[in-house]
Amino acid sequence: MRVQVPMPPFGGPARFIGAVFGFVFCGIGLAILGFMWTVQGSDEPPLFFKIFASFIALPFVAMGGTLFFTSLKRRSMILEMPTIQQSPPATAAGKDYACPSCGARLGEDVDVSPSGDAKCGYCRKWFNIHG
Repeated sequence: MRVQVPMPPFGGPARFIGAVFGFVFCGIGLAILGFMWTVQGSDEPPLFFKIFASFIALPFVAMGGTLFFTSLKRRSMILEMPTIQQSPPATAAGKDYACPSCGARLGEDVDVSPSGDAKCGYCRKWFNIHG
């Protein structure tokens, strides 16, 4: 049994703060990349420092850009998490039959084959009710 856990709405100040932080972090990363690869003349850093600074700046751009655009789209990565499973129900319609994997009792709508194979409604694993 899967239950959708209600989450608080993602909007207002949280969206604004997320967009600001995303913009700042992405801007820092882009500024470092831009400076390292566009400066010329006697102030130009060696190639090793350009590559090293680029590796530091790329996570800033990726994280900041993701945070900025998800805040603009009014979506939270928290809301896109998979559903959370609750513990097996303590009382169910099944009398003496329980899943050997998770302990959930069989419900009324469980499908049982003529040979006794049943699929648990909670953990979705197959087992035989005869043994």
